[in-house]
Amino acid sequence: MSERSYWQRMSRKRMSRRGILRASARAGVGAAGLALVGCGDDDDDQAVTQVQSQQQQDQAQAQQQAMQQQQQQAMQQDQADQAAQQQAAQQQAQEQTAQEQAEQQAAQQQAMVSDKKYGGYLIEQSANVYETYDAQRTVASPVLQVLARVQSKIVRFSNPDTGELVGDLAETWETPDATTVTLHLRDGVNWHDQGPGANHPAAAPGRALTTQDIVWNIERQRNKLLESGEEAGNFGRSAYWGGVSSIDQADNSVTLNLVEPDATFVQGLANEFNLINQPELVGGTEDQYTEVDASKVIGTGPNILTRWDPGEGISAVRNPDFYGLPNRPYLDGWVWVQTFQDPNAYRIAFEQKQVDSMTDPDPNTILAIHDDLIDETYLTFQGVANTVAIFTPSNKAPWNDLRLTRAIDLAINRRQLIQQLHNGLGKVSGPVSWMQEGWAIPQEDLETIPGYRVDKDADLEEARALWDAAGGPDLGQIDWVTSELWASRAAWSATPGIIAEMFNQAFGTDQFNGITKPYLEIIPSWNERDFDPFFSWIPNIEIPDARAEMIAAFGTGGGSNYWEVSDPYIDETLIAAKQELDYETAYQMVRDVQDYVMERGQFGRSICYNYIYPWIGYNYNKIEKKTDEEGWNFLAVSLQAMEHYLDLDDPSASDRQAPSPVPL
Repeated sequence: MSERSYWQRMSRKRMSRRGILRASARAGVGAAGLALVGCGDDDDDQAVTQVQSQQQQDQAQAQQQAMQQQQQQAMQQDQADQAAQQQAAQQQAQEQTAQEQAEQQAAQQQAMVSDKKYGGYLIEQSANVYETYDAQRTVASPVLQVLARVQSKIVRFSNPDTGELVGDLAETWETPDATTVTLHLRDGVNWHDQGPGANHPAAAPGRALTTQDIVWNIERQRNKLLESGEEAGNFGRSAYWGGVSSIDQADNSVTLNLVEPDATFVQGLANEFNLINQPELVGGTEDQYTEVDASKVIGTGPNILTRWDPGEGISAVRNPDFYGLPNRPYLDGWVWVQTFQDPNAYRIAFEQKQVDSMTDPDPNTILAIHDDLIDETYLTFQGVANTVAIFTPSNKAPWNDLRLTRAIDLAINRRQLIQQLHNGLGKVSGPVSWMQEGWAIPQEDLETIPGYRVDKDADLEEARALWDAAGGPDLGQIDWVTSELWASRAAWSATPGIIAEMFNQAFGTDQFNGITKPYLEIIPSWNERDFDPFFSWIPNIEIPDARAEMIAAFGTGGGSNYWEVSDPYIDETLIAAKQELDYETAYQMVRDVQDYVMERGQFGRSICYNYIYPWIGYNYNKIEKKTDEEGWNFLAVSLQAMEHYLDLDDPSASDRQAPSPVPL
């Protein structure tokens, strides 16, 4: 639901992904014999075979090109119709009053009640390691998989991929002018009054949500200050909230006065990390923010966290005082099991219905399970918002010689990595991910840009010349980090060696060496701007509009500008783009900056690709999907917390294992 807005909603170049996913899936299955790494117990042998087999790479590249042609045709066919439909819906939404917003939201919720069922606990896998319980002080999405089911946001996405919004703590909102956003808070919202968090001595259980709660959460992040007065550098959204110059409170409304016009700001409110903490509990435990357990979490959301023991188990049960009752949520709660690092245990648990869904780095594993359980399961395909990238620390010697950074960016064989690690299911991304469709560089343009050219020989010739000219051979051994979490997956266990070999072959050397480190070390080193060269997932794309993300990555003082880039051209162009109402003009500004940073090796932020993965679930497991075939590309935890349900009358649920959540 769009807000009554000063901003004219832009007609984005949105494209249907059904054709893309189908084409990618076909290409991935067809390439299985060509470029699969890490299937079963022979990960290392297959990795060596892949690196040595140039003929297989050539075949995979040819097949990738054919797949991309199919994708282009599908995108072009769907683009015009979808853009027209979206523009018409957006224009209609502009004319709505705040009362009409509320009425339409209520009608939509009521209409959905009849075809969904209530009750049951969903069982999912989860990560084993969490660096904090505070969503405002993390860039890691696993934390959100827990917190977004028990805490609320000001507004949330009803369609995460297009950016359509619906009220959460703010029932309605309005932007009367270019620098003002007024939030009208929902009546009857209370903090949890049961569970471990409510029982913590620092908590204020059961009290009503106030406007001051919203102000505290914003000012805490905007000022990067803890209750002790200490400044903390790990508030990942500080740059976003820094766009608020002052805040006014009146009755049950909060008015945000912006520093400057910002066409992206309201969409940013629904960022999955923008969860609202209770000041008393989180403020009273800030010195323990890495000591994760359920007693430090309280919210206003649809569930109450009853257990959070990393490596052992997590559970949450329905909040009996949730504002959305009796219509939402559908589930009685959630149970997370800790099988993430053991793929065999994960598969067995799924086949025995001890978990209700499954993913795997090897798409063939999921497709094979589906074939074995064809009558009981279904598949969806979705992009992964955690972009895969290579980070080079260009803010410090020797990598502050941009010839080295540029050489690394040119040497990355992005398409080969997609084949080796993801069976061909994925697409290369420029500085803006292909998933942010309205702002990304088109695939056909990327094919002609150095570092992304299909003719990799030209990239490698230029890379080696730069490497030699900058003294790269004299640097000695270079340890390249892959995250332990990535390498812990059997299908990707050979990745550190693959990355090292990719660079060794590119530069005709043996000086690159692959190692692993945990994110518990990696993320703090980013925040301190003192990190090692890196390959793995980076923080996920947060909203469909790419402008704010580009400012955070490349703008002077940006929250994720780990390379300390400070360039007046970038700053001026991106700020102007953020304020621009005309989409075509804003797009060209963002495109110009993308071209500019790519000519400079992306300043060390070498975006590689976003992959696509198949998800399998039992027929009784009713997730909220974009289409029958497509899941959400962007994080959709808050949406699933409200809309996910189980049909335990379905025949596929006949021998399902009943979970045992920790009760209230």
